[in-house]
Order: sequence, then C-alpha cells, then structure tokens
Amino acid sequence: MLKRSWLVAFSAALVLSCHSAMAQTSDEAFFKGKTITCYIGYGPGGGYDTFARIISKHMTRHIPGEPAIVPVNMPGASSMTLANYITKIAPKDGTAIAAVNSALIFDPLFAGSTSKAQFAGPDLTMIGNAVSSASVLVAWKTAQAQSLPDLIAGKPLLVGATSRSGDTYLLPLAVKKVLNLSGVKIITGYPGTREAAMALEQGEITGRMWDMEGIKASHPEWITNGSLKILAQLAPTKMPEVPANVPLVKDFVSSETDKTALDIVFTSTVLARPYIAPPNLPPGRVRILRKAFADTLSDPAFLAEIEKLNLTIGLTKGEDMQDIVKRAYASPPHLVARVREILSD
Repeated sequence: MLKRSWLVAFSAALVLSCHSAMAQTSDEAFFKGKTITCYIGYGPGGGYDTFARIISKHMTRHIPGEPAIVPVNMPGASSMTLANYITKIAPKDGTAIAAVNSALIFDPLFAGSTSKAQFAGPDLTMIGNAVSSASVLVAWKTAQAQSLPDLIAGKPLLVGATSRSGDTYLLPLAVKKVLNLSGVKIITGYPGTREAAMALEQGEITGRMWDMEGIKASHPEWITNGSLKILAQLAPTKMPEVPANVPLVKDFVSSETDKTALDIVFTSTVLARPYIAPPNLPPGRVRILRKAFADTLSDPAFLAEIEKLNLTIGLTKGEDMQDIVKRAYASPPHLVARVREILSD
C-alpha cells in the first residue's frame, strides 16, 4: 500500500514537472517572430523617450527568439492615455509594454474617486524601472525666487506642467500645499520636456518640476551655465546626483504626518523611469520580460550608449516595483486621506 501511494505521488510530481517545463518552453518559443511594441507616454525628445528608445534597441537580444521591439509615442494627459490603453486595449500576451509617468501608477491612490485611471496600480504588471532619479523643483535664472526660502517668503514662481494627473503637476502642488507657498502658480498644457523647455527660455514660465535624468537627457548645459537653479529635492531622501546643498522639501516641514504624507507622494520619484505591461499576463512571459529588462540594463553595449549621453542607470527589478506599489496602496487610511487632501486642487 505504501509503495502504491509513493508511486502515485511520484507520478503526480512528474506530470506537474513536465507541464511546468512545457509551459516554460512554450513561453520562450512564443516571442520568436513576434513584434513587441514599447509605447512611450510622451512625445519625442524628452527623457522618457530617450530611455525607452535605447532600451528597446538593446532589449530584443535578451528575449528568447529575439523579437523586434518597436518604440511608439502615445502622448496624452501625462501618459494617462497610455496607461488606460495598456490596461483596457493592448494585447495581454507580452507583446505590449509601456514607459509611463511614475505618478500614473499611483493616481488612484492619490486622487481616489476623482482619478481618471481605469486601473489600480497593484493590478498593473511591473516589468522594471530604469533609474531612481531625484525629482527637483527648478527655477529659471530670471525668476524672482532663487531658493526654497524665497518661495516660503512669498516670491513668485510660475511652474509649467503637463496635466493634472502627472508628476510635473502633483509634486509641486504637494509642496505648494504643505508649505503654503502663495507665490507658486502651476499652469498645465505643456505636452513634454521640449515644450516646457521652450517656455522657460521664452519667459512663459519661470519654473518646473524636473528629474535630474530628464535634465541631463535634454539640457545638461543649463545646470553648468547657471540657467537653471535647483531649489529643492522632491524625494523621500537626498539623492547623490543632486548637489549636497540642495535641501529636501520635508526639511522645512514640522508636522510628522505631513512629512510621511510627502514621502508617500514622493514614492513615485523612486520609480523615475518605470516600464509596465497590462494586467493578467501569463506568468512565464512576465518572468521572461522582467529578466530581459534587467539583463538589458547590465548589457555592456547598452551601458556604453547610456554613458555617451551622460545618463545613469539604477535598476529596480519588476518584482521589487510590484512590492513598492503594493506597500504604497496599503498605507494607513489617515495618511491616504492626508495625501488626497494635499493633492486636491
């Protein structure tokens, strides 16, 4: 009897092992001859576009079957248009990935019932994040406010943003609300980096929320020649790529609740270049895409191209991204309520 039970258990284990091996082989074979579309939530020329095109170019070598990866721009509402497309319309077979604004992943958490997101952040498939880059509030050289104390004293800063659903709007709004910055005005309608940069040069706006990688990708000379002044870091902790004398916003906040609420808002800056896929992808294909993304970011040819552009890389694996998003959405209700109050406008 014992012998028979052992044989049944062994046979069952063997069948499961065979099924697993067959599924893995099937997932690896799936991508051969396919085309993966890497959608980009912004127009050409900015940091999101630069990163996505270089990653697309090199990632194909790290996917079994070496499928073609075609970058396609789909701008709109700080990439909310793309995030909803990925959720509702894009194929859920591994042939669609997306480079989106990191704040979009957290929009249902930040905005609650007013969010236009057709997804919940934890339901999205996290593929990987290319860099954790400090978001900073910058002022043009002609702005009256040239420091965070200037803003606290009421000096004006006209901040250009893309839309109300992206980090270029939400992060400066959080700073404005928590520090009661009466001189800060935020206007939307600048589709991406190129348009906002032109507006700064032409005097339409005097400030912007930017991330260091985005500045280095488009106008690194503005930091060295003094055209841009970095007023504050919009991040949970100080980041090494920002000059050491630039303060954290929360250094000027006395309320512990508000400090923690800002940390939740600024969580989006930890994922400065996130790549997502639709919900409910086959698990085997998720593993393949995550591994390919991680392997790409350590590929010597990829790193050589990144170095030529003076950009940096800081991988967050897809599994770790998923955990970061889940933890944010699991924040205590009183903190979520304060976050939504801070970001209401």
